[in-house]
Amino acid sequence: MGFIRRIGAGAVATFAAAGLAIGLAAPASAALSSDETNEFLGKLTATYNDPVETANDNNPYDFDIVTKAALVTGATNTLAGLDKFTLFAPNDRAFEALANDLGLLGKNYRFSAKVDEKRVFEAIAGLGIPTVTEVLLYHVVPNAKVTGKDVLSGPFSQRISMANGEKLRVTVLSRSARFPVILLGDKDGKFFNDSVVRSKINAVETDNTVVHGISGVLLPTL
Repeated sequence: MGFIRRIGAGAVATFAAAGLAIGLAAPASAALSSDETNEFLGKLTATYNDPVETANDNNPYDFDIVTKAALVTGATNTLAGLDKFTLFAPNDRAFEALANDLGLLGKNYRFSAKVDEKRVFEAIAGLGIPTVTEVLLYHVVPNAKVTGKDVLSGPFSQRISMANGEKLRVTVLSRSARFPVILLGDKDGKFFNDSVVRSKINAVETDNTVVHGISGVLLPTL
């Protein structure tokens, strides 16, 4: 059984429970090969060398939630249909923080050393597929593989076009190889809350894709 079917099957069941079930048909003609698509998804979930089957490992700093959300919304079809892409991937803690900020985890929710990924994922699922899809695509730079070196050697501030059609401001505060500082300006008006995690620049890379781990979920205009 392929990676998408293995991880996606459990995720679809969760969305189905929320009344949001959709199909996971593969794109008819993907620009990325199926091998590279699976390589990318496998690396995204297994960043910390966890088995890809254990997508609820409670690790706050890997990318299980964004991977499952991309699969169940069909955003992976969009990614696979691109020649290349760059993904700013929020870690699981970032989704937990967003769900809590939106009041989706209850008034008395308390953060701990681990993330209850199942609870957070179900909370995010409750926002509905159109909303979740819009948010996910705001994390994707389409048809461009932009490595950390590219960002750090580029302009100090620039606005780039994302896969949902909106712009994201990328600001480089430090180009130091040891302590790079890259801030992402989304639509929530909080300039300093979303940043590229220093140790997660180029966290995942294939021939045509690159992932940078980020500390918060980027919010488009909804």
